[in-house]
Amino acid sequence: MASTVLGKRARAAEGKYMTLSMPHRKQNVQLATPQTPRHRDALSKKIPVTPRHRVALVGKPVTPRAPRTPTPITVPTIYNDARQLFVRSAEPGRLVGRDEERAELNNFIRQGIEDRKGRCLYVSGPPGTGKSALVNEVCNEIRDTSGVRMAYVNCMSVKGPNDIYSKLVEDLSVECIVELEEQLTILQKTFSPQKKSDGQIYVVTLDEIDHLVTLDLEILYTLFEWSLRRSSRLVLIGIANALDLTDRFLPRLKSRNLRPQLLPFLPYTAPQIASILSAKLKSVPLSGDEQPDFLPFVHPTAVQFCSKKVASQTGDLRKAFDIMRRAIDLVENEVKQKTQNELSSLSKSPLSENPNLSSPSRPKNLAASLSSLTPTTAPRATIANVARVTSAALGNGTPQRLQNLNLQQKAALCALISLEKKSTRSAARPMLTTTPSKVKASTALTIRKLYETYSALCKRENALHPLTSTEFTDVVGGLETLGLVGEEGSRKFAVAKGKVTPSKKSAKGNEDRCVVSWVGEKELEGCLEGPGGGILKGLLRGEED
Repeated sequence: MASTVLGKRARAAEGKYMTLSMPHRKQNVQLATPQTPRHRDALSKKIPVTPRHRVALVGKPVTPRAPRTPTPITVPTIYNDARQLFVRSAEPGRLVGRDEERAELNNFIRQGIEDRKGRCLYVSGPPGTGKSALVNEVCNEIRDTSGVRMAYVNCMSVKGPNDIYSKLVEDLSVECIVELEEQLTILQKTFSPQKKSDGQIYVVTLDEIDHLVTLDLEILYTLFEWSLRRSSRLVLIGIANALDLTDRFLPRLKSRNLRPQLLPFLPYTAPQIASILSAKLKSVPLSGDEQPDFLPFVHPTAVQFCSKKVASQTGDLRKAFDIMRRAIDLVENEVKQKTQNELSSLSKSPLSENPNLSSPSRPKNLAASLSSLTPTTAPRATIANVARVTSAALGNGTPQRLQNLNLQQKAALCALISLEKKSTRSAARPMLTTTPSKVKASTALTIRKLYETYSALCKRENALHPLTSTEFTDVVGGLETLGLVGEEGSRKFAVAKGKVTPSKKSAKGNEDRCVVSWVGEKELEGCLEGPGGGILKGLLRGEED
């Protein structure tokens, strides 16, 4: 039965395929109905899916974005021109106040050019005294002289001797030699030629030569000896801060009687600094209506105040430039704040104040108000502005001087204040037989009595070894020089000067000299932190009554 059914199905299938495979018979072919597959292909049709980064996750905190900070808009003012005058990278112009040094330096270089003979000059002085600026200015004036070649080397920028020799070979247009020994040979033949007909002269400036002391001292010996030979054509100018560099680090030159010429630069005085600052400010073009001696942006009294402050400290002209630039910044900020307040008050004025009962005129903005300022109408920096800057820049207040004292100096000052407190308490007791003038005289403190108190306090604390009497007198003299102690009558002079010179007397006279403290107890106590602070505070509390 089963075989019969299978046979019928096979014959039916065979007939079906035979019907489809005979194309010459024209008949309608019926195709099978399409059926949905049991397993659907996932990649056949793409179903739109929501992106994961757009799905809001419930309960997950979202990182907040920081709000954008608006960039402050700087309004340009006329004070920018004044500020650029005192920038260190600005054009220095002609140096003012160094006429004697200029004449000597100019004479030194021109004499070497005329004689066609090598020379050596050592320029020394504290920082900010115009050494490099003056040398560069004089060298630029004679650069175009025929038969003269110049080279400038800043020794702070070199890392080895090969760099200096390579720089000289390059600037003097000598043959380019790679090897150091060959460079030395070529430079030696160039600076000391064998032919007398060669009239070329070489002017070499070495700035910051004290850097070569730690780098390679032999370089200095070589260059100085080349310039001091009889047949030399090298005019060497060395610049450094140390006054005695040639004596301390180049003794071989002295033993060979090869001494360079010295040109010391002293610190700027107050009139020199004032003239330089005034010349800088007067370089700003003014309108024709103003007087020629008008000083814009900074009041003349403020310039004098700044000059005296800097001259009394270091005489560094760069420090004076920094003070003037910061003072101009202060007055500019004050002008901006004042103008902004005026504009705000005008914008808030009520309508009833207008007599025409119309809308008030719209006030100008800050930029328009500041752009109307000119060097003539712009407010100038006053003494108050300069004093505010100098107190922070120079740092010569009493707290700074107290912080710089050593342990023994602080101990002597603590002993003096402790003894003064004890003397004040004793003088406050009722004395019927003593007049006020005698009370004042009896409470005067001599250095001898101060030394006895100092020694007793040091021995009581048993932590600080007391100095000898001579050493203690020198310590008191140092405190007097700093303006922290002194004679009672010279208090007014010390306040005006800041520092005083101690009296020069014999050792015996110094011990009998009376001194007083010019520092308050609380002011000194605030500077006793750090190593030895507990010992010094014990000395300041003094002896037990």
